[in-house]
Amino acid sequence: MKKRLFTIIISLSIISCQQTKKEKAFKIFNEGVTLSLNAVTEANRGNEKKAIELNDKAIEKFRETLTTDSTHSMARSALAHSLYISKKYDEAIEWFKKANAIGKAEAVNYMELGLSQINLGQTAEGEKNLSKALELDRSEEIREITVEDLYDIGKLAFKYGDAYKKEGKTEKALTYKQFSIDVLKLSLKINPARADIRSTADSLLNN
Repeated sequence: MKKRLFTIIISLSIISCQQTKKEKAFKIFNEGVTLSLNAVTEANRGNEKKAIELNDKAIEKFRETLTTDSTHSMARSALAHSLYISKKYDEAIEWFKKANAIGKAEAVNYMELGLSQINLGQTAEGEKNLSKALELDRSEEIREITVEDLYDIGKLAFKYGDAYKKEGKTEKALTYKQFSIDVLKLSLKINPARADIRSTADSLLNN
């Protein structure tokens, strides 16, 4: 009887610890979400430095969430998103893949995974994941977010190409400019109606 009672007490203690652990992780995760939302607010106000600081703090909260409870269902996606915002694309890719492997397929995860890959020059893999995102969510909103982000990547790559050209680094300049054109073509593949992107692509081709 005593042995059985001891076993029951131990079992209840373990359950209590698990509940406490999950409650603690839930609290930490929510703190991370608040920091992340505040970072967006500051970015919209033009306070980039403050936004970066808040986003970095959110990243630490999401890491802490997973340290506290490795089974937390949303922390991987949240961490990956914040890493993507911080342009830490290698690590963002790692966490998006982990999130996709264990959870429900989410369009935004595949979209930001694809964009992270494209930012690192992994265009073919990135395009596959963008296609997956657009299959999961057929709304105009996600399509336009994807196109705008690709447009930004393409324009930035071309600027880098121009900078390398001025430095006399011809091979690097050509590589970046070709990458820029490829990304702009991909954005037009998603939305052929974007005359502004087509005009940009045409002017870059003739540059």
